[in-house]
Amino acid sequence: MADGNRAPRIAGLILAGGEGRRMGGVDKGLVDWGGRPLVAWVLDAMAPVVSPIWISANRSLEPYRHYSPQLVSDPEAFRWQGPLAGLLAGLRAAAEEGADAVLVSPCDTPNVTADLFRQLLDAYRNNPGEPVIAQCGDRQHPLHGVYPVTPVPMLEQRLENGERKVMVFAEAAGARPVMVGPERLLDNINRLES
Repeated sequence: MADGNRAPRIAGLILAGGEGRRMGGVDKGLVDWGGRPLVAWVLDAMAPVVSPIWISANRSLEPYRHYSPQLVSDPEAFRWQGPLAGLLAGLRAAAEEGADAVLVSPCDTPNVTADLFRQLLDAYRNNPGEPVIAQCGDRQHPLHGVYPVTPVPMLEQRLENGERKVMVFAEAAGARPVMVGPERLLDNINRLES
């Protein structure tokens, strides 16, 4: 955990563990976009600002290892329970490695930039221990943010209770919105024809 004498240690987490239902069941992070898999775009934006970077994946593990040797999967009790299960896996892994927080992004937002991630990190470092999430205009993006490892027990309890809404968790954790832009940076690719 961060103390008053050092900056918080922040790891990266790319969420790529979904079932890809809106894409016909394909593994979304490995879908080609602009000549490269979606996960590669997010990794390239995140790599200049944090290390290590975990990829949360529940299948296609060998292809994902090409992008990061650090993989996590949904905890068995919460397998395929949505992005909060992937966030929980990443927070647990970060805590085990001595990190204080994770910078998180879904794999399906290939327009993200290192500058966007730096904005979120700077906002978190100004008030370590308080989660921050991206906001564009009047829309908040709770899967683009920085979460400390401390709310792991609360997140586990919420998943055990069947609560899977990311924004509800972010609000319960006390997440503070950080204005970022432009909005197209957070556009997500949800369909193969996108």
